[in-house]
Amino acid sequence: MPDWMPNWMLEAPPFELTTEMETAFEAVLEARSPAHLPPDAPRWVFLQWLAGQGYLLHGSKKDDIAEFEPRSPHDLGPDEFSKRRGVFAASDGLWAMMFALRDKERVKLTQSLAQQLRLEGGGWSPMKYFLSFGPRNKAITDGRAVMTAGFVYVLPSEGFEQAPPFVWPELGEVLEAQWVNPNAVKPLMCLPIAPDDFPLPVRVHDAERAAALAESDPWGFPWLEG
Repeated sequence: MPDWMPNWMLEAPPFELTTEMETAFEAVLEARSPAHLPPDAPRWVFLQWLAGQGYLLHGSKKDDIAEFEPRSPHDLGPDEFSKRRGVFAASDGLWAMMFALRDKERVKLTQSLAQQLRLEGGGWSPMKYFLSFGPRNKAITDGRAVMTAGFVYVLPSEGFEQAPPFVWPELGEVLEAQWVNPNAVKPLMCLPIAPDDFPLPVRVHDAERAAALAESDPWGFPWLEG
């Protein structure tokens, strides 16, 4: 991990998970129903807890998906793993929320990140995040203005493969919370979420500019303006 850290990389806010809340989360998982989720429990914390239990997560705008079919993603990143055909999922709740909350009708390009950096001792850093939307309407300057309610699906991890670590120039070795399964996957449950459930800042960018820079300077993510 470098001595410096880009100021656009964020970490999840601190939160203390109580024994009572964890017991409630276990009941929700057993019942496969978010109706049992305590009203005072942040949904992003529940999703992070699920990821910690080994489940994978997939954000969507649809609430009626009985089975996920393999698809070819649109990805501007330099790695080949992100371009595979399959069912994609995240081992991180906040990253899944980013995809669930974006309004595809009003967003032309999404830039998101959830990855860890290799530490000098050999382990991995806490998860680092970034989220920025490129609105179709360039007059929009608030990223949350193009977020709408969505759903995060809980998936079994069987059959999934995690993206391997890779070297990011200037940052060193990194590990993304991205997984892919080449086969169809049936979800275990579905959790509705709202923009207010997302605890991190949301940026905006010029979609055409970012797409052009992704071609000429793929390692320059997130191609911040100014």
